Amino acid sequence: MVFVQIREAKEGDCGHIMRLIRVKSASPKPGSHRGSTSGWRGGEGTSRVRETFGSDLRADGFGENPFYHCLVAESLPGPGESQGPCVVGYGLYYFIYSTWKGRNVYLEDIYVKPEYQGQGIGSKIIKKVAEVALDKGCSQFRLSVLDWNKRAMDLYKALGAQDLTEAEGWHSFRFEGEVMRKLAGK
Repeated sequence: MVFVQIREAKEGDCGHIMRLIRVKSASPKPGSHRGSTSGWRGGEGTSRVRETFGSDLRADGFGENPFYHCLVAESLPGPGESQGPCVVGYGLYYFIYSTWKGRNVYLEDIYVKPEYQGQGIGSKIIKKVAEVALDKGCSQFRLSVLDWNKRAMDLYKALGAQDLTEAEGWHSFRFEGEVMRKLAGK
C-alpha cells in the first residue's frame, strides 16, 4: 500500500494534471481506466482534449479569479525509496449556486491512475472535496457520472451520495459551440 496525500494543486502541477487528463481521454470507454469515476471524455484519442487546453488549465485555475480548483493525490516515497513524490490522481471542482439550497460545490472530474486504483485514493479525494465544501459554507456537493460507470456509482452511493436521476428524475443538458453562438446571436 502506497502512502498518498491529498493536497490543493499548485500551478506547477498543471503538467501532471494535463498528462492525467490526456491518459483518461485516450482510454476506451467502459472498463479501460476504471479509476475514472465521474464522466468519460475519451475514446477518440487525445484529440478530444484541445491542444490549447494546457495553457487554459493553467490560466483558468491559477489566476487571480480561478474558474476551478483542483486537488491532487500525490504518492509519497517510503523510507529508503529514491523516487520523489508523484501525482497519481486529481479532483477538479468549482463552486456553483442553487436557488433552493445556496452554495454548492461541483466535482467536475476525478481520476486516479489505474495502477493506484483500489487503494481508497478516489474516496480520499471525495472526502477532501466535502471538507472544502463545508469550510466554504456549502450545503451540497454535486457530481455527475455516466450510466455505464457502475463502479463509480457504487462508490458514490457507498459514501452516502443520493442518485438524483433515481430519486428526483433530474436530466442534465448542455449547450456548446455553434449552438451557444446561435443562442447568443454571434
